Amino acid sequence: MSGLSGGKGIFLLWALMLFSGLCVVFVSHQCRLLYSELALLEQHKNRLEVEWGQYLLEESSLASLHRVETVSQRKLGMRAPLLDQIVVVRP
Repeated sequence: MSGLSGGKGIFLLWALMLFSGLCVVFVSHQCRLLYSELALLEQHKNRLEVEWGQYLLEESSLASLHRVETVSQRKLGMRAPLLDQIVVVRP
């Protein structure tokens, strides 16, 4: 008789089926872990995007022309020149 005898063949099939089932369980567990990690990373990304938007708003308010003018007048004592103090240089 060629091949495996009845008992050995059934045992081999049973062992392969058990191994296959364990592989499915392992891969399913890994998928759940990775999906959980992905969800956490997406939450972190969303928080960083909100923070970035807040920084952009803060930057635009700090760089506004009105604020720059106010700070330059108060802290540095700067002012706009009078008309007779303006010199036009022609090329």
